[in-house]
Amino acid sequence: MPSLKACFAAFALAALAFSPVARAGGLDGSDLVQQSPSQPSLLFDATPVDLRPSEARANSAARVKRARLAAAKQAKRGLSSPASHDASHALLKRHLEETYAREGVTKGILRRRAIFARRLKRYRCARDRVCAQAVTDPSDIPVNGAAVCNPQTHLCQVGCQPGFFLTGGVCVQSASTCGPNTCGTTSNGAFLCAGGNVCTLVCDTINGFVATPQNTCVNLVTSEDNCGAIGNVCPPSYNGIGSPWCRSRQCGLRCPPGYYSKRTQDGQFLFCYGS
Repeated sequence: MPSLKACFAAFALAALAFSPVARAGGLDGSDLVQQSPSQPSLLFDATPVDLRPSEARANSAARVKRARLAAAKQAKRGLSSPASHDASHALLKRHLEETYAREGVTKGILRRRAIFARRLKRYRCARDRVCAQAVTDPSDIPVNGAAVCNPQTHLCQVGCQPGFFLTGGVCVQSASTCGPNTCGTTSNGAFLCAGGNVCTLVCDTINGFVATPQNTCVNLVTSEDNCGAIGNVCPPSYNGIGSPWCRSRQCGLRCPPGYYSKRTQDGQFLFCYGS
């Protein structure tokens, strides 16, 4: 005869067998607990990810890209109209042809000078004397020119005497006056006398220099105050550490030893980060 406990167990199993079974189905929205982005996860120790900052960074990067493209187009125009650019180019071409004829410069000489100028830039220097020793053929240097040491890069290069402008493989003399008008002087460019007694400034566009409304030549490739476009000043470091620089028409940040350049979360500014 079964015991009293066995009878109770059999009765409980029978009641469970005849009880209704809950219908399986999908979870209702009320069954889920919505977690705020500001609340930490209970499943793992990780910082919650917010999509909005990444979207903001993407939009900021797109704006920076558009600004750089606009700056590049503006740099090519040089803030001058196509008509004035064509007139300056024609004026320079005429002066070059006159200089070639006067100095007896041929296409063969120009080719040798171009090859020598590229080879000369491989020499590191501290003084002009080192660069002068690299000259083996006097015809490789234009009249009124010399092999000089660039004080910024400490590399040798071909340069011209004061009052002359290196372009097209020759040193073109800058006009101090044009009729009754005084042209003035500027580095990395020359004033040429055009028709109507007009002083026209021509800059070393091959090395990234363009003319400004103030009749100066600025370098859009390396100038921190005119990086990629005239008047585009490279911003300072966001945290005050490091100094801005311009390279290949793009602004950057020069950081001290032990630091490296990093962008802020919105992608707008650069700063130097270190331990």
